[in-house]
Amino acid sequence: MNNEIYKIRMLSQPSTTDHYWTHAAPSYRSTNLWHRIFQRGCFINGILLLVPILLTSCANPYARFYNGIPNARVLPRYESVSGAVEIYNTDNVKRDELALRRRGYNLIGESSFSAGASAVSENQVRKQAEKIGAQIVLVSSRYLGSVSGAMPLTVPQTSTAYSYGSATAYGAGGPVTAYGSGTTTTYGSQTVMMPYSFALSDYSALYFAKGKARLGIYPVSIDDATRRKLKTNFGVLVELVVENTTAYEADVLPGDVILAIGEDNVKSVENYYSLLDKYEGKIPRIKISRDGINLEKNVEIRSFK
Repeated sequence: MNNEIYKIRMLSQPSTTDHYWTHAAPSYRSTNLWHRIFQRGCFINGILLLVPILLTSCANPYARFYNGIPNARVLPRYESVSGAVEIYNTDNVKRDELALRRRGYNLIGESSFSAGASAVSENQVRKQAEKIGAQIVLVSSRYLGSVSGAMPLTVPQTSTAYSYGSATAYGAGGPVTAYGSGTTTTYGSQTVMMPYSFALSDYSALYFAKGKARLGIYPVSIDDATRRKLKTNFGVLVELVVENTTAYEADVLPGDVILAIGEDNVKSVENYYSLLDKYEGKIPRIKISRDGINLEKNVEIRSFK
């Protein structure tokens, strides 16, 4: 980890909010080290400047290599949070992302690139987060190794020659001497080898924004074994329950299978969200299977219209 660049803080235990919005498409990463370096290059007058130099003069790398939602503030049920953007250094992305989801924060985008340590800063992460409406960022880095070598650099070479002379003429009036000078300029170029050496690391930033939850669960499809066990094709598995939501307060638990909402069987994850739309602002009876026992709970599906 690059402790000089990022603020190191332990991710505190959760507080609130939403369910699924969208997942940012992962950015492309080449497995070839040099391809990763050069695909991120800036070309100035046709000369490639290597990463530690180029990224300081190029655009913010966290903005340049961002994939995701351009502005989360326009999303339905986006929830504004007071205070500055929180930046956490993580050594376990899966664990910390899960903790944020429990608090109601949703992944809206990702930045990833390779660079030297001197080319990145916490301020760059913060600026990108503020631009897209993220409130929390998980950052990580992975040292790849030291890169060194030499690259040809062609520089202009100019030489100037100076000449001086005199001439004496003899005539009836006596000798006369004239003096003169001149310059000759030759234009050319010279190629020199420029050595370089720097430490290269992969950098990643995951951006999260908080949303208002109508019910407060993350559903996933049930597998065939669960279908056989329940003897039905209907239902979705509760992967996670967001704290301080109506599902949380009704004691819906991770691992529960939601079979029906109101009078409608839940056919798929997509159908689950359609039923949230249908029953928004109402308190339908939700049918749940938990460890082979069928339960029914009246749970409000909140409306934020």
